[in-house]
Amino acid sequence: MIAGQANIQMYFRHVLLLWVLVSSLLAGCATPRYQTAYRYEPPTDMAGQTALQKCTLKLETCQTQCTITTQSCLKEIEPVVDMRTAEALKQYEAELPHYRLARQYYDLAMSMNRGYNSIGYDARFDHLGTYYAPPPVPPKKPERHAIFEQVRHEKCEINCGCQALYDACFIAVGGKKIPEVQCIANCPQPK
Repeated sequence: MIAGQANIQMYFRHVLLLWVLVSSLLAGCATPRYQTAYRYEPPTDMAGQTALQKCTLKLETCQTQCTITTQSCLKEIEPVVDMRTAEALKQYEAELPHYRLARQYYDLAMSMNRGYNSIGYDARFDHLGTYYAPPPVPPKKPERHAIFEQVRHEKCEINCGCQALYDACFIAVGGKKIPEVQCIANCPQPK
């Protein structure tokens, strides 16, 4: 009986420790999150305002060229996306029969009230020493959209630097770029 009480006490200690860890993690989630935003104050003199129009024109030209480059890149990756999608579908179709067979074995073992174990599955013992494992996980069918996004990120994630060029020009003509820290989540209540 004393060994049973020790096991119960150990169990409650583990539960208490787990509760403390989870509550401390959740407490960390409630901290405020901040983001730096910028306020632009244009130059006040006439020469600075005229020069600022040139900065704006340069920004628009840069953004237009960036859009053209990005659109061109997106057209060029279509064959790569098609090829990767076809390869992923072949892989999926090759894995599907293995999954179905593993699932049949799993269902059979569970229907016979026996344990189930297969290489690669997380087997566990029950109180009788029988293996139990979670059911096999089906392969995920590939989606062209997800593959397109992956390839786009790899090959067409283009940062043209237009905003940095504009900011440099803006400051050079007498404008001011003023950073402002703003709370964006879990903000403290004003007092």
